[in-house]
Amino acid sequence: MALVSRAMAQESYFCTQENVTLEYTRTAPDGDVKWYHTMCIGTVDGDTLDYTSFIKNHKGKPYYGDRPAELEALLHDGDVTLNVAESVAAVFRTMFPKNTKITTTGGESTLPYDMAPGDTLPDVYASVKALGMKMKIDVTDRRVLRYETITTPAGVFDCIVVRERKVEKGMGRNRHTIADTWYARSVGMVRHDTHDPDLNLLTSEVLTSIEG
Repeated sequence: MALVSRAMAQESYFCTQENVTLEYTRTAPDGDVKWYHTMCIGTVDGDTLDYTSFIKNHKGKPYYGDRPAELEALLHDGDVTLNVAESVAAVFRTMFPKNTKITTTGGESTLPYDMAPGDTLPDVYASVKALGMKMKIDVTDRRVLRYETITTPAGVFDCIVVRERKVEKGMGRNRHTIADTWYARSVGMVRHDTHDPDLNLLTSEVLTSIEG
């Protein structure tokens, strides 16, 4: 296992251990499976952590492209920063021809290691351009709600819960959702619930196993 900013990396709200696989299942309120999500932690180099994300539908077929999206997290003194725009672009790269030009703007989203209930996190504004089309993603109203201990098929986790409003426009995807996400230290996302603007539950994604 590689160590990143040793004293603080283990406190990040992200999995920082190399060669670990996290499995998730997303379901509708009636229990029907929407997809299966596999996240594999790769290598840690300095403050950069490489990982992949691969989603399959309820029949086990690729939901997007036919290979995992290659992603990156930045770790600094326990904070973890992901880039919303680059995450979308990584998925597009699994779907579009290899020579497709994809450009991104903005999108940095940070989860501080010391966030606490009542905190407000910075808004995130991102855009992705490809094949002459543009997609905008705005993540606003980011609030830390509470601490909560929850149980999933992968175990019992002490979590912090963050709520965000997400508006996506363009490329055939126009959505307005509100999400609550449960994060555990050294694990990352444990549960992710999406709601419509009236807070009616749309989907719930939970961690089902950790291997490695």
